[in-house]
Amino acid sequence: MKKMLAALFLLFCSSAFAQTIVSIDESISRNQNKSLAYSIGTSLLLPGTGEYYLGEKQLLRPFVWVDAALWMTTIGSYFIGEKYVASAHNYAVRYAGVSSSKNDINFLNTVTSYRSRGGVSGQNSNPDMNEDYNQAMIRAGKAIDEEFPNTLDYQWDWGSSDNPENTAHMNIYKNMLRHYRVSRIVFQVSVGALILNRVISVLDVMRIYRATSSQKISRRWDIAPQFYPDGSGAVFSYSF
Repeated sequence: MKKMLAALFLLFCSSAFAQTIVSIDESISRNQNKSLAYSIGTSLLLPGTGEYYLGEKQLLRPFVWVDAALWMTTIGSYFIGEKYVASAHNYAVRYAGVSSSKNDINFLNTVTSYRSRGGVSGQNSNPDMNEDYNQAMIRAGKAIDEEFPNTLDYQWDWGSSDNPENTAHMNIYKNMLRHYRVSRIVFQVSVGALILNRVISVLDVMRIYRATSSQKISRRWDIAPQFYPDGSGAVFSYSF
């Protein structure tokens, strides 16, 4: 009996002085008072700043450095391309007699494919059938001024292929435009990478906000399949 009373007394004391400890993970609610729209907007302007706003400071530097490198590539490739096309135009003016003052890239590309507009001057041997642009258009069933007006601004003549120097001039000119095309590819790819960097940052911000705001992002984007008579369709779905 005494042992039972002692056990009850100990149980009463432990209950009286016991403390209930509740552990709260503050990390899951640290961003509950912050704006998702603001963090997305800053990420669109400069990737990484949305993560920084939500407390993920270690992600700022990688996004910013990548974006800076992409901007440098984009701007650099654009101006390098403009320099190449201007150089090619000036070269064609000097060695092919082009008198147009416009850097029309379609016209300049055509000048790489044909030795002249209306007949090569001083050609002694039998020329290639496609050396004369006007004749090539006629054989293709097109008007000679269908693409470019048959005016002095759109005339050119690299000279006879009997002279190796003339062919060398054409090859140098072709290389200039080849470099231009490469620079334009780099420009387009870097622009796409800039957009992709922002998309990744926005999706990352939404992931962080969902995990640290104690709020659910209930919005969901769905594009339902649309089937056309030929059987094609498109589906896009992203959920949070």
